[in-house]
Amino acid sequence: MALAVIAGALLWLENDFLWKLQEQNLFLDTSLFLKEQMVVPGGLLSWVGTYLTQFFYYPWLGTMILCLLWLLLMWLVKRAFQLSAQWAPLTLIPVGLLLLTIVDMGYWVYMLKLQGHVFVGTLGTAAVAALLWGFRVLPNRYGLRPLMIVVTAALGYPLMGIYGLGAALLMGICSWRQENTLWKKAGYCVLALMCVVVVPLICYRQVYYQTNLANVYYAELPLYFITEEYHAYYVPYYLLAAFFLVLSIVPIKPIKPIKNYTIQGILLLTLVAGIVNFWYRDENFHHELKMQRCIEQSDWRGVLKEAALQKDEPTRAVVMMRNLALSRLGIQGEDMYTYENGSKEYAAPFGMRLMLVSGPLMYYHYGLLNYSSRLSTEMGVEFGWRVENLRLLAKCALLRNEQQQARKYLKLLKHTTFYKDWAEGARTLPELQNVSRMMHYDNVLSGDQGNIERFLMNRLAESTDTTDVYFQEQALLASLWTKDINQFWYHFNDYVRLHPKTRIPRYYQEAAYLYCMIEGREGVDRMPFDESIKQSFNNFAMAAERYDNADVDVARPALQAYRHTYFYDYYLMRQLPEY
Repeated sequence: MALAVIAGALLWLENDFLWKLQEQNLFLDTSLFLKEQMVVPGGLLSWVGTYLTQFFYYPWLGTMILCLLWLLLMWLVKRAFQLSAQWAPLTLIPVGLLLLTIVDMGYWVYMLKLQGHVFVGTLGTAAVAALLWGFRVLPNRYGLRPLMIVVTAALGYPLMGIYGLGAALLMGICSWRQENTLWKKAGYCVLALMCVVVVPLICYRQVYYQTNLANVYYAELPLYFITEEYHAYYVPYYLLAAFFLVLSIVPIKPIKPIKNYTIQGILLLTLVAGIVNFWYRDENFHHELKMQRCIEQSDWRGVLKEAALQKDEPTRAVVMMRNLALSRLGIQGEDMYTYENGSKEYAAPFGMRLMLVSGPLMYYHYGLLNYSSRLSTEMGVEFGWRVENLRLLAKCALLRNEQQQARKYLKLLKHTTFYKDWAEGARTLPELQNVSRMMHYDNVLSGDQGNIERFLMNRLAESTDTTDVYFQEQALLASLWTKDINQFWYHFNDYVRLHPKTRIPRYYQEAAYLYCMIEGREGVDRMPFDESIKQSFNNFAMAAERYDNADVDVARPALQAYRHTYFYDYYLMRQLPEY
């Protein structure tokens, strides 16, 4: 029942996050991929973890596999520590702690370098419980128990990293309950401790060449480190280790039902409270994930549906993806400011940037393929290759007609489980035609200083190509973003020339009317502006007079009634911070 509740909560609250996990993952069914995983301690866990993570392609399937593994873990813990039915609910504690390592992740999903990290903790913990069970039932003769401690450390570390060391150490500790003589108890503990200390050092010097000495004892733990260590994210792992340590030392005996229910109730309620409290629930993070998923499916209406749910101030990633959807549907000039605008800082403990959230994706859809490819490659080198990166690289290569490059990336994707069909049909993707309409820039590559939106909008606003009306309108929209009057008139005149018999969208009219008033152009009243545009400007101007010298943070809330106009955007949203 508890696992069913957990599965339901994950699928209801984190469906898009689970999908994103497999996008940030890569498993290839080749021997070379296995060898690449095995060049570091615990590589087998990562290999199995990446294999299982890909099943989040269907979130319900990945969740079912995860819950089945947790069910196995509960059964193994019960057997390893000989827990009676009275104490069986205690087996939910490691499950809850492992769940917490997933649901408190947030923006770390973009940063963690450990391959298959979602399943690694569960697989490693289950392996520890299985080994402890085997150690407990092992006959106490022929030196089998000390031999198992040595073998567990010697083989467990290369295959499972820290989990192999943890199993060996817990075997030594369990000896205090299983052995009768003091010298055996102490001897096994010393043996286990020596193995835990020595085996990683031997492997570091004689076996592995891609391992940092500082991390040899933490292999297969996700590293929450950017420029400093974020220790709070290790707390579930500390508590998991404490759980196994306590059960290894303290025998769990039957007690009176009332006392039993009280103890277990306190423990489980504390666990549930911790999970609920630390479950990552940032609105923008979840909007971003949903929008990315819709964009990958070319569901532009889905992006706007998600944008309409926005209550908090949006991040720039949300704004950019929403504007991309509006442009694909041809309604950005009419609807762009009807949605929430802003530039909220990403709710991450480190300095998160738009570049990491959706940088390559935005560059790709706006036709700056060189920049999308560069970012995808750099992120692949830094964080490990992911399905998301390979797909973008393949699409960029196809659009640039770099057939050899495209074949390389598509060949890799054909070795995945769920993207074989995508790789087969990649050359005929409808979205390629839409992106090709944006490929009217000079073929150059320069630095963006990490400011994706500013760089992209400036490149568009400086473009003069008018061979494609869609691209030209994007240049006009970019001039609204840069708020450069000369750039606007240049693109606006082209737009009017290319659309001689169509009504000019609302926000282009608002910008033109505003700039006419700023420049003091004569005959504005005789120009074909909608009456609602003139009335809206006059109302805004009258309301804004009272805040001429006010700080922008004071004027913004006071003039919220006009936030759906370009006038408000021009005067009050031009100094947004960039993250």
